Amino acid sequence: MQERIVLTTSRDPSQRTRSFAKVISRYMNWYYLQRGKLSLEDLFGEHKKLIIIREIKGNPAFMDLYEGGRRRMTIRMNVGVIRKEKMDDSPVYFAGNPPFDPVILGALPKIPAGERLAMKLRPRKVVYVRKGGLMDFRYDGVRVLTVRLLSVYEGDNRGRRRA
Repeated sequence: MQERIVLTTSRDPSQRTRSFAKVISRYMNWYYLQRGKLSLEDLFGEHKKLIIIREIKGNPAFMDLYEGGRRRMTIRMNVGVIRKEKMDDSPVYFAGNPPFDPVILGALPKIPAGERLAMKLRPRKVVYVRKGGLMDFRYDGVRVLTVRLLSVYEGDNRGRRRA
């Protein structure tokens, strides 16, 4: 069984960033951890896969994915709609071809077996539209989140690969 991904925010987040973090963690079946005064060393010591949401001027702007204490990917984004909905624990499936591997985020794989499983289970669907980089998170036909991907960097941002 895959270890659950933990999501937290940078220190002293705005209400909008907290709302975004809670909604996306619930949607993606991640564990939301209220950071408080925990240092990065404390966070990395306890969790193998960690996502930290950073903000610019009170708006969520970056998602940093850490694995084993090293940054694996950074997603630069603009967040539009944030809507709180009650959801079950069904898996997540990405329709379209996002510029990163959705399995990294705990979604169903984009292979024939994953697609057959998606048709059976009726998962939550994230629709990625390449034109404009729009990701639409829907649950039972209701738009829960809208995120525009601005860029994706893999690695620790030293060898930048922009997608």
